[in-house]
Amino acid sequence: MLKFDIGDSCFNYRSAAVIIHDDHVLIHKSETDDFWALPGGRVEFFETSEDAIAREILEELGVEVIARRLLWHAENFFEYTGKKYHEVSNYFLAEFLEVPKIVSERDFPGVEVDLDLIYRWVPISKLSEYVIKPRFLIEGIQKMPSSVEYIKFSELGT
Repeated sequence: MLKFDIGDSCFNYRSAAVIIHDDHVLIHKSETDDFWALPGGRVEFFETSEDAIAREILEELGVEVIARRLLWHAENFFEYTGKKYHEVSNYFLAEFLEVPKIVSERDFPGVEVDLDLIYRWVPISKLSEYVIKPRFLIEGIQKMPSSVEYIKFSELGT
């Protein structure tokens, strides 16, 4: 995986999926976090961002997805668990090859044994009621871009 730690700083290369079905978007969080994010994960060496989406969703949920198009290329600066992160992320509009049954705003677990992730389908119209990181995603998903956007987002205050 492409993650490098230097002292109290970390560089992270991540791919995330915007999966929308019936005007709902799939989000997830760790049981210990107080915020939600989009599913996905770190890109591995010699793996494309698109391939990382398919691999991560299969590992986490046991279902196949396809990345349809790149929405955002983002540089995100934040603090998490006492470390400052410089994260480069690609966010793809993706879809399940076979759509599972969804229940609105009800938590369900993933299938990856090593992770304590909780998933939830949320109505797009209710995204602003959730703490979602990075925050640009709330408006971004509600106003889906027609072409790729480059985003710089910092929560570090620098």
